[in-house]
Amino acid sequence: MSLNDTAPTDHAGMQAEAAAILADLVGFPTVSGLPNGNIVDYIAARLECFGATTLIDRHADGTRANVVATFGDGLSGGVVLCGHMDVVPADPAGWCADPFRLRRDGERLIGRGAVDMKGFLAMCLAAAPLIAAEAGRLKRPIHFIFTFDEEEGCFGAAQVGAFLAANGIAPAAAIVGEPTGMVPVSAHRALLELTTTVTGSSGHASNPTGKVSAVHAASLLMAEIVRRADALSQSPHAQTPFLPPYATINIGRVAGGEARNAIANICHFDWEVRPLPYEDGDAIFAGIESHAAALAQRLHARDREASIKTEVIARCLGLAPHANCRAADLVRRLWTDEAPGVVSFGTDAGYLQAAGIDTVVFGPGEFAAMHQPEEWITDGQIAAGLTFIARVVDDCCR
Repeated sequence: MSLNDTAPTDHAGMQAEAAAILADLVGFPTVSGLPNGNIVDYIAARLECFGATTLIDRHADGTRANVVATFGDGLSGGVVLCGHMDVVPADPAGWCADPFRLRRDGERLIGRGAVDMKGFLAMCLAAAPLIAAEAGRLKRPIHFIFTFDEEEGCFGAAQVGAFLAANGIAPAAAIVGEPTGMVPVSAHRALLELTTTVTGSSGHASNPTGKVSAVHAASLLMAEIVRRADALSQSPHAQTPFLPPYATINIGRVAGGEARNAIANICHFDWEVRPLPYEDGDAIFAGIESHAAALAQRLHARDREASIKTEVIARCLGLAPHANCRAADLVRRLWTDEAPGVVSFGTDAGYLQAAGIDTVVFGPGEFAAMHQPEEWITDGQIAAGLTFIARVVDDCCR
């Protein structure tokens, strides 16, 4: 049963402001990995205009940063509204117009990041005047945490916990506003993203004596990875809501060799491990690494230059469900008593949970619109998100 079965009709001014802010945010081409100083400055300036205490949490390279903003007195307790500022790339060939220029088609607002997840950021910023007006009544602070490079591996969220601790900020609950159709999500998988490089020998295929084909060696290691993936699928967890009910491993990209008649001296492959939040992904990886080390030793006996090296490109912590979650209770009280679900993709939520904050994923918009050409969010979804944020503000005044 939903407490809000129809799109809200109030907050018309806030909704218009959210659409205008979204146009500004989409205009920043914040593809993951690129500097994001322009959007950080824009967000910080808007929030400071309404009295928020705004802190910038910079990455070590100085080119990317998180924004942490607080409304209200005191740093303990309170609610976090969290979203990421980065977006996935947008190939203009798949779009009807410039993906970094918001446009309207009926009630849809179209642009890269419209739903994932600059729409939610725009709602938070549009609600800033409301929060400022209620600042004197707030019994618990409201925090905004906007992160960088979530799409590439939650790099911004990975440093948030230490930053909050260093600044004495200790929220009680966090809502990560990823597009879930306003249905709460209490758990998601973890993720390890990896790339392996196999180095072998150059030579003519007519005489492989003493040579190591990097492609042949990579195929042996990939066969072992596939074998372990199959073994995991044969040992599913009996009591889990996840589908499939086991850790998954996928090899997504392979590149190596120059010609049919040349021994390949290099081969790369990209792969991932997605364990359930209560599984040890590092142990799965360690088992594969052990096999790779033994294989590399055999290759080295044939060619001293042969090697196998795997690099962890990104890591996303899983979000584990737990009883008496204050964030889930907040959603239940303010929006819906629908039982929280689970998803297999990763979010920043696992890092907030690891920082000691009860966390749930819950936001406006549809999963089907994410990472697509012509990405969109609707007026009704923006209105629903603004209504929920207004209810959070009211709850923090009680």
